[in-house]
Amino acid sequence: MADLSAMDIYQELPQTDCGDCNFPTCMAFAMQLASKQVSLDECPHVTEEAEEALSASSAPPMRIVTVGNGNSEVEVGGETVQFRHEEKFYRPPGIGITVRDGRDRDRLNERVERVNQLQFERVGEEIGVDMITVENSQLPPSEFGELVAEVNDISELPLIILSSDPESIEHALKEVSDGRPLIGKANGENWRKMAELSEKYECPLTVAGEGLEELADLTERISETGVEEMILAPDCESLPNYLQTLTEIRRLAVKEKYSPLGYPVMASTVSDDLFQLVADGTNHVLKFASILTLDTVKKWQILPILTVRQHIYIDPQVQNSVEAKLYEVGDPGPDSPVLFTTNFQLTYYSLEGEVEDGGFSAYITVMDTDGLGVLNSYADDRLSGEGIAETIREQGAMDLVNHDKIIIPGLVAMLRISIQEEGDWEVLVGPEDAASLPRFLRKEWEE
Repeated sequence: MADLSAMDIYQELPQTDCGDCNFPTCMAFAMQLASKQVSLDECPHVTEEAEEALSASSAPPMRIVTVGNGNSEVEVGGETVQFRHEEKFYRPPGIGITVRDGRDRDRLNERVERVNQLQFERVGEEIGVDMITVENSQLPPSEFGELVAEVNDISELPLIILSSDPESIEHALKEVSDGRPLIGKANGENWRKMAELSEKYECPLTVAGEGLEELADLTERISETGVEEMILAPDCESLPNYLQTLTEIRRLAVKEKYSPLGYPVMASTVSDDLFQLVADGTNHVLKFASILTLDTVKKWQILPILTVRQHIYIDPQVQNSVEAKLYEVGDPGPDSPVLFTTNFQLTYYSLEGEVEDGGFSAYITVMDTDGLGVLNSYADDRLSGEGIAETIREQGAMDLVNHDKIIIPGLVAMLRISIQEEGDWEVLVGPEDAASLPRFLRKEWEE
């Protein structure tokens, strides 16, 4: 069905302007639905007839696929644009670590344990690896099934189970199908049996092909069997080949709305060059993998890729901020320093991290600047000596210490005098960047 205009959609809605969809009017909701920024089920009063008429139009051009279940499930796909600045990207790619069945069992179990530990905290958010890919290359079907069960016992992460042999996949599914793993790879030779397994065990299916024509042909055949959730896995030999192929798939899916390729895409990264592996993984996150499998458990390789994912999959139209209030880092007391900053998320967590890592305890008073950083807030006239003094006074930081010193960022050193006049405190000008703060505190505070 062709896309409907906002007016076409509005005609099918209740037109009561009840606000139960969290929009003030039905027309406002229709406009959001037309741009595919909301889903139809957010209107609790839509009729069955209207739902049937609108559901196809409101569906995203790329299908949403869920791997795993419960608290550990990973939802990928559902993207509506090719480039982030057009709107935003909705579902971060799932990142999985590969485990091959050719490894010694003790080493394999150790690798899975290390995968479990690939979780980090960055700017107040928990980020980490999402899945484990178990790849069949040597073990016979029954032993491979036992191995998959063992991996599943060690880790709570969703599984990707890969084998060209449907019998091996079925042995594995008999052990772990309740976890709703992603299975595959279906290809031109085994697709019918793989589709049967996907349908029988209600698991999403990976479809592999050498080119876009083969992939599209396979997805059409498989969808006719009743399988709806598929992940495309194009055979690519190099990073340039991956970039070209994944870009073409994304364009055909979201721009041309070519349904045989309207599925999430999986890419894999294997390289003997440790730095190239990081570069390749980063490229796949940017363009346009929905699932990325990596052959490493090294934290220094994983964290940069997770960091890129974290930055790309945020709404570029919304400032990332923390609550404007007084924060305590460590176990501050009456002799602890008091620092001032804005409520831009990265600014605050960078400051908090440096204070904590430097072994200090401190109070941090945070001003509401609508999520702008220190320098941008000053340039936008959101920071003034009067405003900063008022924030410090309202949050009560100076009531908790037995000194009258407040540390401000070096980027707004020009406000020192006006803050002193407004607050009657001694204002110290700190460094311009958070990384220099521990050295500043050791020199200017502890001495």
